[in-house]
Amino acid sequence: MHTERLGHYEVELSARQFIHNGGWAAFAAIHGRREEHDGHEGHAERAAVFPEQRVAGETVFASEAAAIAGARKAALAMLGQPGAINPPR
Repeated sequence: MHTERLGHYEVELSARQFIHNGGWAAFAAIHGRREEHDGHEGHAERAAVFPEQRVAGETVFASEAAAIAGARKAALAMLGQPGAINPPR
């Protein structure tokens, strides 16, 4: 699993290999970062704004790296679409 910080979001990218054909599926999850003011400096809680799920349609990728790249592309597209996800509060 790969985690990237994009603005106010943390994006988790992963790939899973199919047993039956050896191809790879792309998965992504997007979390907003919400600061908690409970007296602990730097304490943050992640709020899921897009739960982990398969992205890039029914595409079967040839490698894990290609599936991660496909997941990143799908996550960036979701972040760029107004109303696709709710911004963190």
